[in-house]
Amino acid sequence: MKVAIVGLGLFGHALAIQLARSGAEVVVVDRDLRLVSAMRDEVAHAVCMDATDEREFQAQELGKMDVLVAAIGNDFEANQMVVLLAKQNGVQRVIARAPSERHARILRMLGADDVLLPEVQAGESLGRRLISERK
Repeated sequence: MKVAIVGLGLFGHALAIQLARSGAEVVVVDRDLRLVSAMRDEVAHAVCMDATDEREFQAQELGKMDVLVAAIGNDFEANQMVVLLAKQNGVQRVIARAPSERHARILRMLGADDVLLPEVQAGESLGRRLISERK
């Protein structure tokens, strides 16, 4: 499986490491050279670029990925653009990270196949774990 992860914050970084160690061919993309450089030995390909630039997106052949995860956490407009470019360029499955349910609805309307709300999901998971520990 070929997976592109756009955005190397805590979420994108952890996801890239997990997928690469599980045998996926992982391509990571971020505008921050420091974050990209830290991943070079962990993944198949690490690229420092602006993934919202359609020419760069196409030049890196991101449209040929089986899955693209739009994980830009602090620039929702950029995350939206990555979702649009992925869908327009033929990515089979697009997963997007959203900071709120309102943002999740927007990303779904733009064509995201799955939308994750990591903070909500982490809170729910911790709640279930705490309750199960009481039993």
